[in-house]
Amino acid sequence: MNHTALFTAVVTIAAGIASSASAQYTRVRAPRGAEANHAEILSRALGGTFERSGKRDYTNGSILADRMHDYKRNNDQIWDAGMYHVQSIAHEAGYTHSIGVIAGESRGLRDFQTVLRSQEIGSRQTVRMDSEFRWALKVDPQFGGNLFTSRGHDNADCIDHQVSYRLTRDNGDLFGYALFFEDIYGGGDRDYNDAAVLLTIVPTPQAAMLGLAGIGGLGVLGGRRRRSVG
Repeated sequence: MNHTALFTAVVTIAAGIASSASAQYTRVRAPRGAEANHAEILSRALGGTFERSGKRDYTNGSILADRMHDYKRNNDQIWDAGMYHVQSIAHEAGYTHSIGVIAGESRGLRDFQTVLRSQEIGSRQTVRMDSEFRWALKVDPQFGGNLFTSRGHDNADCIDHQVSYRLTRDNGDLFGYALFFEDIYGGGDRDYNDAAVLLTIVPTPQAAMLGLAGIGGLGVLGGRRRRSVG
């Protein structure tokens, strides 16, 4: 192989690796007008000023918002059983909607359970799931009534409508999760800021006694993330 052919092969392999990595993430576009982006929403919810940390992540110096894969392994599509505190932290949309859960790994869309209203910023609820489940956003009937889950294959438009961040402290301990939703069929403007919630995992009594503290004094445990189901 001559040098030109070798160089071409290396560039092709590198491009393939970059393309594979990029394919694991749903693209998020900058919002239009005065709407808040992810960094601004995280700053309002968690304090400090979140800025870029790499291509997709953000940090305020003490908390890292690590973008989770949207496809393939270790993604945000299917979540583990457990008890979660849920808090609405953003509503940058003309539509109104409910954020909730659907038990199981696929379909069963009629089993959507409302947890809270996205436009009621600061509202908090606790949800307990006894099996693996999906997060979902349901648009109000007057705006079409579409239901979008964290698993793209569930959605009528086959588009990913949720992107997520794993929140960790600077020592690597899990702090919680932040979920961001797109509420328009077909993907809309794809800025994923129409609704957003903050999650913390409710601790066991033993963990609470040990003083594990999280958002607003709520304990947070390092929950296991599962692999993709497809």
